Amino acid sequence: MGVQQYRLQDTCQSDRGGKEAPGARYNGRTDRLEQASAMATLRELLAGVAVLQADGPLDISIAGLAYDSRRVVPGGLFVAVKGYHVDGHAFVAQALGRGAAAVVVDARHWQGPEPEGVTLVSTLDSRVALAPLAAAFYGYPGSKLRTVGVTGTKGKSTTVDLACQVLDSCAIASGMISTVDFKVGARRWANSTRQSTPEAPEVQALLAEMLAAGCSTAVIEATSHALSARWNRLGGCLFDVAVLLNITHEHLDYHGSFEQYRADKARLFELLGERAPGVGPRRLEPWAIVNADDPSHAFFLDAAPASARRLTFGLSAPADVRGHDLLAGPSGATLRVSTPWGEAGLRLGLPGTFNVYNALAALSVALCQGAPLAQAAAALAQARGPRGRMEPVVAGQPFDVIVDYAHNPDSFEQVMGMLRPLTRGRILAVFGSAGERDVAKRAIQGEIAARHCELIFLSDEDPRGEDREAIIDQIARGVELAGRREGKDFWRIPDRAAALAAALAAARPGDLVLLLGKGHEGSIIYADHSLPWDEAAEARRALGALGYGAAP
Repeated sequence: MGVQQYRLQDTCQSDRGGKEAPGARYNGRTDRLEQASAMATLRELLAGVAVLQADGPLDISIAGLAYDSRRVVPGGLFVAVKGYHVDGHAFVAQALGRGAAAVVVDARHWQGPEPEGVTLVSTLDSRVALAPLAAAFYGYPGSKLRTVGVTGTKGKSTTVDLACQVLDSCAIASGMISTVDFKVGARRWANSTRQSTPEAPEVQALLAEMLAAGCSTAVIEATSHALSARWNRLGGCLFDVAVLLNITHEHLDYHGSFEQYRADKARLFELLGERAPGVGPRRLEPWAIVNADDPSHAFFLDAAPASARRLTFGLSAPADVRGHDLLAGPSGATLRVSTPWGEAGLRLGLPGTFNVYNALAALSVALCQGAPLAQAAAALAQARGPRGRMEPVVAGQPFDVIVDYAHNPDSFEQVMGMLRPLTRGRILAVFGSAGERDVAKRAIQGEIAARHCELIFLSDEDPRGEDREAIIDQIARGVELAGRREGKDFWRIPDRAAALAAALAAARPGDLVLLLGKGHEGSIIYADHSLPWDEAAEARRALGALGYGAAP
């Protein structure tokens, strides 16, 4: 088979829509993924899988689970999955060479001979089978945790993080799976995989770690890709709480239509009724929590089982958890909140009305899980946003610098529209657009930036295999259509470090410099390499070169 090796991440689209960065892994922690707390039989693992045929014994103990042929352990199970770029079925021989006791294949793609001495299981869809296999292998950790799923077009990472901060402050030990970070109890580390929601074995391994660490609650960022029946990464999590933040047009290149995108996200609410094979009934009723101000909120409530308790939050429409008397500014917001658990004042140190919605969602999660209202409100007052989400960079400069993950037209409108009336001086923006992604959005982002910003610096985001100059040209068309002139109002500087330096050097007292699109991400992806990258650190370096010192 040569030296090429198979990894599911090499075949999959990330939650931003494409192939992962070369070498992307589960943060070097893959050794934890193949070890279950107790060895299960193959028959037990297959209880939730649509099996077409099994050739060989099923009552054999399985020592490990892997979808990467290099991670197979002796006596383990290898799941072959056909991806976008590589077919895992081509690596069955390597898995057998490493001692696999059984192999799961997809009947649509398996054409090899029946291997000798091992059990071959043919399924309707091996990718879909991966989730129930992983949940069973790790002993259905979701059945022993309170699992919370947060979905929506915008705000998922922030809401997941805020909810965990509030729960922990209220003595409800939590774990977290988000685009930005993983968290197991007090231990927290960066999610460098470029997947907002990891593959099913990683999800279940993390849930098992949370359980072993004494966590009672897991909060999971649930993307539309992960929820889609084609991926099924979150099957077997046995969700107790589902949260909808908002729903706007995004990822239509993957889902095909807004209706399908919405339906895929609504699967989170359908999963509130999921039961695991051999696992008893739920101990507590599940909760369906939605933003009452979103036009699609009723669609999501209707998707939840009748047994689920309903809870709404919002600012405008009647809601169970409702904010009022809102005062918002560049440093945060204050408001009163009325809930079924009482009324309280709420102070938030994150700017923007969208962050008020995120905070109300996090508060709703905490309250339905038994957190006292006064304690939860006090925790939100101290809460901080995740890295790369409206993150200020302070080095003593007389202008503001903010790093944010905004990378599509809707998030541009939200961020720039919110900050424009709060900025005394000019807005300077540095951004690009990801290669091998939605091309149509590029000119739109350029036009939006031209409406809100005085100076624009067009640069690399993740060009991947596309011509970096061509991407910038497409953005520039939108800027020019809005009446802006190159060399006066906007510049093309593909090198992102140079673009940041140019924008910061051009800033005056009272200005705001927006660094958009990279956020928390740790690299810029090119066709043949990835450049290590830390947007906030690079901004501090550039500010230092201008003579500004570190923040006290």
